[in-house]
Amino acid sequence: MNSSNDSRLECLILGHYDLGFDFHEGMLRAKGTSSGDYRNLRMDFITLEDRKMPYLDVLNHLTDQKLHWTEMTQVAPVYMTSFLRGEGIAADFSSFFHSRRDELNELMAQRPLVVAVTTTLYLTPLIAKEVVRLVREMSPESVVVVGGPLVDNLSFHLEEADFRVILEEIGADVYVRQQQGEQTLAKLVKQIRAGGDASKVKNCYVPWQGQFVYTGAEAEFTLSPINWDHYRGKDLGPTLQTRTALSCPFRCTFCDYPVRAGKWVPQEIVDVEKELWQIQNRSDVRSLVFIDDTFNVPADRFKQILRMMIRNQFTFNWYSYLRCNIMDEELCELMAKSNCAGVFLGIESGDPGVLKVMKKVATPEQYLRGMKLLGQSGIMTFASLIVGFPGETEQSVANTIALLQEAKPTFFRGEIWYNNSRAPIYKSKDLHGIDGLGYRWRHNTMDWEQGCEMVAKLFREVTDSQWLPMYDFDFWILPYLQGKGLSQEQITNFVDACNDLLSMEVGLSRGKPVTDRAAAEARLRRIGAEIKHANFPEPALAVA
Repeated sequence: MNSSNDSRLECLILGHYDLGFDFHEGMLRAKGTSSGDYRNLRMDFITLEDRKMPYLDVLNHLTDQKLHWTEMTQVAPVYMTSFLRGEGIAADFSSFFHSRRDELNELMAQRPLVVAVTTTLYLTPLIAKEVVRLVREMSPESVVVVGGPLVDNLSFHLEEADFRVILEEIGADVYVRQQQGEQTLAKLVKQIRAGGDASKVKNCYVPWQGQFVYTGAEAEFTLSPINWDHYRGKDLGPTLQTRTALSCPFRCTFCDYPVRAGKWVPQEIVDVEKELWQIQNRSDVRSLVFIDDTFNVPADRFKQILRMMIRNQFTFNWYSYLRCNIMDEELCELMAKSNCAGVFLGIESGDPGVLKVMKKVATPEQYLRGMKLLGQSGIMTFASLIVGFPGETEQSVANTIALLQEAKPTFFRGEIWYNNSRAPIYKSKDLHGIDGLGYRWRHNTMDWEQGCEMVAKLFREVTDSQWLPMYDFDFWILPYLQGKGLSQEQITNFVDACNDLLSMEVGLSRGKPVTDRAAAEARLRRIGAEIKHANFPEPALAVA
């Protein structure tokens, strides 16, 4: 760890904090169990021993483990720390996961000058508020900085006065509002280190005369490779994440990410290769997740990366987002040879009319061919669907179901469309008759309640693929669990058994009538016991 001053920890980056399922379920239950929010969630948990349990909690209960995706090293803290160290700042990162608490306590005991709170997956300021409270308890003298998507989203959706009130309630000292933010954070730490005034740093909200004021906007752009050699002595676990590009080159009308993230910029392949060698040299890495929104676009660059990985004979498995409409035999062969284990497919719809409104630049026929080729190559696939987008009808949903039944992805998931006022489609709300926001909407061809019914239809009628819940057990849990040693077969059997119980609880038969609750529960427990025996055996007793 390098510092231009002394050995004091100058910035500690904190990863995701999870308030748990009971908090999340209670928050959505308060909106009403018939709300779109709760009906989405209801497809994510089952009841076991009179407790509502998401699938990961069920797995933990049956195997006596404390597995959670937050144990997986997240890319944001890793990248931010690497960038800050490159700027001569003594920085480190940690998480709140139970197995990392000793490390977190040790780092907080150093009384870091600045504690930076990332908010990539925070949907409510209540979580950030709780993190700030914990930091205040552990290191009262630290300057607490909160940044990331939560701040950006709150500033966009709230009136200025309400936004400033929320900032006060969260309780941090400084807030960063910038799409990337690493340069702003570096300037902020240097300013504080020198005893300067945080108000001199752009892209920040700082306290002034009893309220938070904005210091003004300043453009920022960086795409620095992660220097994994910074973490040679740090336990990062068997599953890592990285990225090879910023933003997304497509402009799908349902997605606001490219609007927020700016233009798509790729890393040089020589930098990607250097990173992958650093990861390979860690020796304990089993799984690597590329978080690029479109890892396989453009195809020529993707082929170069795959051939580079094959040439270097990297031993880790890898996972990524993928646009399967451009897949062909050569790409699938290269992916398999380079140890691709699974891909997230943003299919969204199997209807050509809906895909056109979405500007997906894809056809159902291309999707079918791509999913079949991936399956034939032994690559696990997850098809993600949006149900109820403008243009959606009962027939278009039937077309999506027909596509999935023929393509047979390993896993799938459908959620009703979330009407986001930042997404490009919102600019065409008059054209499509869009009214409402979030999960409560209507448009020319459907309303949110019909959308929920269509999600149920999807769950019921797609019978040759496994439904994968969103809460704590979406696609990105798969590399984590496989990094823990679970096989695809074990995961699929477990999910299938949970889905049987879910189908009974929500009254939706999935093509195989399941009416005996006791038998279904016994099967789930048996699968859990098998996973425990194979992957988490009891430690051997010491011989006296």
